Amino acid sequence: MNIQENGADLSLSRRLNRNMLVFLGLMLAAGLWKGSMRLVAGVALGGGLAVFNRSWLEGSIRSLLAGIVEGQDGPPPTWPAAKLILRYLVVAFCFGIALWTGLFHPLGMAIGFASFAGGVMIEAGYQIYLAFKLYGSE
Repeated sequence: MNIQENGADLSLSRRLNRNMLVFLGLMLAAGLWKGSMRLVAGVALGGGLAVFNRSWLEGSIRSLLAGIVEGQDGPPPTWPAAKLILRYLVVAFCFGIALWTGLFHPLGMAIGFASFAGGVMIEAGYQIYLAFKLYGSE
């Protein structure tokens, strides 16, 4: 059995990716406006790790679910499940090296890594706007 996404899932995923990039752009501009290159570097690193983390998470979940669907009688696949935990270790290692060098601001890394949450908040604001636009005229 093949796990497929429908059109609504794909459009939501595209909007979330776009909103993440908009959020990262706004935060990078704010860091440049403040004049702190360490903060800008931290936001860029955290944002890059957030994009990497999200794509790895999606791939791991997709392969884990596909393995479970294909072999429903046997035990669940272990390598995709192990990759979920390995992802945490890789991201933590990258953050640790970045903090150790002292070139990246810790707050900037946190802001960049939270770009998915910022993208979700932008999408929530857009959905609220659409709801008021649609139902506010009645």
